[in-house]
Amino acid sequence: MPEVSRTYLFPKDTDVEISEIIDGIYRIAGFVKEYGITFNQFLIDDDQPTLIHTGPVGMYEKIQQKVKEVIPFEKLAYVAFLHFESDEWGGMEFLKAPKAKLLCSDLSSKLNLTGWYNIPVDHISFWDNEVLKTGRRSLRFIMTPHVHHWDSMMIFEDTTKSLFPSDLFLQPGVNKPVVSEDLSDAMIAAYTEVGIFGSEEPVRQTTKRLVKLSPNMVFPQHGSCIDNSMFSKYTDAILKKNFAYSGNLLGQKLEMVS
Repeated sequence: MPEVSRTYLFPKDTDVEISEIIDGIYRIAGFVKEYGITFNQFLIDDDQPTLIHTGPVGMYEKIQQKVKEVIPFEKLAYVAFLHFESDEWGGMEFLKAPKAKLLCSDLSSKLNLTGWYNIPVDHISFWDNEVLKTGRRSLRFIMTPHVHHWDSMMIFEDTTKSLFPSDLFLQPGVNKPVVSEDLSDAMIAAYTEVGIFGSEEPVRQTTKRLVKLSPNMVFPQHGSCIDNSMFSKYTDAILKKNFAYSGNLLGQKLEMVS
């Protein structure tokens, strides 16, 4: 038996930086060395500002300070999480902003926000292709079950053609706010090592749908943003290479039963 927990803690001294990527959409990123990836949050500055992801609880205060550099904190209208996981919404202290409403998938609402102590019941849930107007922006919700979790969704901002795909299209390491090289092999290697996808098929089905959207900019939760000149490198890798679970989980090997 291990003498200490193998759980990684998220250090509160993680450095966090903010960059405007396109037209009032900001990436707030902190590199977590224990995992070797960045944890990204995205602020959409609009009449009703929206934060996508909150980051884990240990990064909350520094993320909040970066939001305050762009907007008065009390103006924050929506906080969206794209599946039920601590790096998606561990910093839910954001909901202390007086106007903030929690946004999630209809599946997250039914499966994860029911029957828990101290979980916000006044959240807003969305189904596939439903739209939320935040002013100039139009957020379209895309259901993507089993692209990581069975309650997973993505957001497509129609006016700028910006895609927020959560854990899809990640890259490990510390890179520029917008990636300038093809890191799709590193993406595939990370997926294989971590084992977050039970099967390639639902991921590929979703990827084909995303290709048809032809996004101008992609905002993954981990790694750099990807512009349309590089997007096909990452979609091709998902469509053509193997990356599903094969016995590794978070870098640890399980004995396969035959």
